[in-house]
Formats: sequence, structure tokens, C-alpha cells
Amino acid sequence: MSRIHFLTHLLNHPDAFSIAVLASLAVIGLAALYLMSKLEPTVLMVVAIVLEMFSGNWKLANIPLPLDRVALILALGALVIKGPRYASERKLVVRPLHLALLSAAAWCAASGLVAGTITGHLGFYAFLDRFGLVPFVMFTTAPLFFGTPRQRRILLVGLSAMAFYLGFTGVMEGLHVYRLVVPSYIADPNNGIQFGRARGPILESTGDGFCVIVGAVACAIGLTTWRSSRVRAFLVLTIGLDIATLFFTLTRSVWIAGFLGAVVGMLLHPRTRRVLLPTLAAGIVAVGALLAVSPSIRNHVIGRTEAQSPVWDRQNTDLAALKIVSEHPIFGVGWENFVNVSPQYMVQQKGYPISGLGIEVHNVFLSHAAELGIPGLILWLLAIAGAARRGLLPWRVRDLWRLRLQPGRAPPRLHPDADADLDIWRLGLLTVGLAFGVIADLAPFSQALPNTLLWLFLGIVSSPYTSRLRPGHARAALRLAGAGGGSALLPVPSRPAAAGPGGYNPVYL
Repeated sequence: MSRIHFLTHLLNHPDAFSIAVLASLAVIGLAALYLMSKLEPTVLMVVAIVLEMFSGNWKLANIPLPLDRVALILALGALVIKGPRYASERKLVVRPLHLALLSAAAWCAASGLVAGTITGHLGFYAFLDRFGLVPFVMFTTAPLFFGTPRQRRILLVGLSAMAFYLGFTGVMEGLHVYRLVVPSYIADPNNGIQFGRARGPILESTGDGFCVIVGAVACAIGLTTWRSSRVRAFLVLTIGLDIATLFFTLTRSVWIAGFLGAVVGMLLHPRTRRVLLPTLAAGIVAVGALLAVSPSIRNHVIGRTEAQSPVWDRQNTDLAALKIVSEHPIFGVGWENFVNVSPQYMVQQKGYPISGLGIEVHNVFLSHAAELGIPGLILWLLAIAGAARRGLLPWRVRDLWRLRLQPGRAPPRLHPDADADLDIWRLGLLTVGLAFGVIADLAPFSQALPNTLLWLFLGIVSSPYTSRLRPGHARAALRLAGAGGGSALLPVPSRPAAAGPGGYNPVYL
């Protein structure tokens, strides 16, 4: 507010000094606009995504501005200033899916306004990040920022760097070598919760664990993209650090999510399917050796596996949320209002004490149902399901059915401008989505970056549905896609396609 008063004072008292200050601000603004027009919007968006690791904790790092928000605004500003036509090869297409996102966001905003929570700090930023307005924007603009193979390679660089940083930091936390942890606020037991585990700059083990899983998936995608032996060695090293970090989170939901995600992802790819069993065996041997060598780590692991208080917290908050849903099924108790009203709905149960007062529901689905009502949960689920459907299964159901009835026919065609590399991104989304579902069922998932990463993957794989290549780039896309072969997710019989105009073959998946 002091900055606004300063500007109004300058405008109300236009002396020579005020005019000079305003002129300087104008020059700075014009220079910023010029620089934004020269910068690559995709690079700025990647920087914003990576910096979101520190979202909410910038002051702990002695940085007064939320640099992730600044980078996000710069990325969107650069896209607007340069013009989407010149900044991106794709153009957005408004779909019913976008209306579902808008409806879900509007319902959540209305719930927060009625409850009076969205005007507060926690409610507003939870609406931005947890529900989340920013993830929806990321999904919508993903085709513009990451709609081509080149742009996705830039994203892979950023996610791989994030994965290495989180993996290295997590291993140092797990080994308690805090002098190598940067920034230093991570090593301060007074900041955040769960000190002693791998919690990263997010200061929470489940959010950190999910981001590590996404980073490992990005490195696996990179192994199919880059052929340099040094780059591949770096990616393999990073995946190893990430696997160790998942172990050092000492969080059961992360362990389950990482294991299931890795198994499913490796089973669905022919190259990794052959090494699944040896990889699992090597992992079991490595964990067993670590527990045998380090008594302190063994004690931590045993303590976590036998801990009952987290289970009681989940049981109490889940039962309270179910009671709220039964009493307020339509509108719930209001966005981000569960913490305030939960003591009224907690009842003593046989076998364990009442606990979990003042904390969020450790289940994202129950949390949305209790706070937004069943319609709000349905709108949110429709948005996610619609995005996953268009990304993972972009074929028309009737075409697939006809193909089963007439096996000799040509396979159904995906969008003609879809890139072949999206197949491996779909496999990555399966791993990421499965991990998100497991952790969301056991944790509140209130951090910014995990939700952004999920919707980022959804936006990338859905880009052939939510956007179209501009006419000048369509033929090149057809050529690249035609060289990619069939889909890795849904193999179908193929036949040589007649060459199109200019010698380019249409892509059939």
C-alpha cells in the first residue's frame, strides 16, 4: 500500500522532482517491456515453474519478492507483448473442457466469498495454488508455451535440473549433512514441519516427494530424447538421487506412490519392461544394505512405519469431513473453512484418541467435498477427468469400436498435427497421475508446485485437443508425427498411408 500512496502523491503534487521520478519509472517500464519482447516466453515459464519450489518460503531465504510469481507474470507478459502468433506455433481452441475449468474455479470462488475465507491470506492463496487457479492457467496456456518438441525439450532441461537439485538436497537431508543444503532455511528445525526427513525447499515431505517423482519422470523422458552419453549419465545419476530421496522422505504415501508409479510406468514401456524385475531387486538390495549399515536410519524407518498418530489424524479428519458432507452435501462449509469448523464434527471413536484438530483433511477428495459440497467436488473431478481423457485417450470412441469390428480398416486418426513425442509424455502422465492420486488420498497436498506439475502434464498431452498448429507450421508437424509410428499406449494395426500434399504423410495412431 505504501507504494500506491507514493505514486498517488507523485500524481497529486507534480513538482519537478515528481515529474523526474515518473519519467524514470516510465523509462524503466518501457525498457522492461522491450526486454520482455526479446525474451523467450517458454524459458521464462520454465524458470517460473522451477522457482515455485520455494513458493511461500521466499522470506525464509531473505528474498522479499516471490520470484516465482514475478517470473510467471513476466512469462505471460512476454507472451502477450510478443503476440501468441509470433511467440508460439500453436493457437488455442476453446473447448468444453475449458468451460469445466472455469465453472470449477467460479464455484470455489463463490464458496470462499460466502464463507468469507477467500479474502484472507490462506484462503486466497489456497484458491490460487491448491484448488487451483494457477494450475488451470498452466493447463490452458501449456500448448502455447510447450506445444512443440523444441519447447518441451526446454521444459525437460528445467525439470531435470529441478530433479537433480531436489535429489541432491534430499539425500543430504537424509544423511543429515546439512552444511551442503542450500538454502539454509531447509536445515533450520524451526521452519516448517518434519525436520529430519527429506522435505526440500517446500518444507513438507509429501509435496517434496511428489515433485521428486515428477522430476524422475522428466529424466526418464529425457533418456528417450537425448543421445549424448554425458547427458544420459547425468540423467541416470539424477534418477538414482531421486529414488534415494523418496526413501529419505520417510513418508508411507510417498513410498507407495513412487513404487506404484515406477512399476506401472516401466510395465507400459517395452524398453523398461525388460529391466523391471532387476531394477526392483537392485532397489531392495540397496535399501536392505542401507538399513543394515546405518542404525540411525533403520531406527527412523522403523519409527515411521510403526507411527500411529498420523493414522489417527487421518481417521479423525476423514470422519469429520464425511460428517460435514452428510450434513451439508450441496455447499459444504465453505472454501478453506474446514480447519475452523472441524472441532464441531469430531467425535470420539473407539480404539484411538481424538487428534488432528486444526489441520486440513488428509484427503484432497474429501476435503473438496466437505468445503465445496458434492457439486464442487464433481466439477473439479470433471475437469481432471476431462483433461486426462483428452490427453491419454485422444481417439474417438466410435472409431475405436469400428476398428474392433473391422480389423482390416485403417486405425483411427489422432489430431493431424500431434507430435510423435507426446506418446512418451503420456506414459509420464500415467506415472505422475497415479502418484498424485495415491498421495492425494493420504495427504492434503496444499503446496503450490505439485498441483502445477500435474496440470502442466495434463496440458501438454492435451495440447492436440486444446490447440491447433498455425497454418505455416502444420506440414512440418505432419512430417515429424508421421515418422513417429503408432501409439505406445494403445497399439493398433497400421498400414502405409498415402502421401499427402508435398510428400508428407498423415499420422495414424
